Amino acid sequence: MKLRLLSIIVLSIFFFTCGKKDEQPQTQQQDTTNKQQTGQQQQTTDTSKLSDKTKEDDLKKKEEEKKKKEEDKKKEEEKKKKEEEKKKEEEKKKEETTSTQDIDFAPIFAKRCQKCHGPNLKGKLEGVPDLTRSETQSKSNKQLISIITNGRQSETEEGEDMPSFKSKLSPEEIQAAAKFVLDH
Repeated sequence: MKLRLLSIIVLSIFFFTCGKKDEQPQTQQQDTTNKQQTGQQQQTTDTSKLSDKTKEDDLKKKEEEKKKKEEDKKKEEEKKKKEEEKKKEEEKKKEETTSTQDIDFAPIFAKRCQKCHGPNLKGKLEGVPDLTRSETQSKSNKQLISIITNGRQSETEEGEDMPSFKSKLSPEEIQAAAKFVLDH
């Protein structure tokens, strides 16, 4: 019996120690696996942090590019506006300095206008305005050019309508006509 008891104790110790050895490699494997998973998680976290930072940098760059494009577009628009204004000023100067002074409108007046307005611009026909009156003389050059270019309906039923001279006179001749009326 003593022997049996001793053999049971020895076998129990043997199995007990064998079981611990099996458990230790599993624990080491679990530790290794856990360390690997933790490392992978850190790498993933680091990678996601890097990708987030890269995304932020990309967004900032895109925003900066967008702002720069908008600024360039505004500058281009301002440049176009200045060019248009400059062009308008040049055209205005050109109109002002157009050779209306070079055109002697008296012979043209005699040929085209004298039949209605008379040689002294006082109006030969009934209902035709006297171009020497203050009402006509107070009109601006632009208003007279418009009337000569487009014509005008008579203010009375008996009066004659003034025809349009748009197709009969050049723009320079029309300007000279307005100047001729204002100078008399």
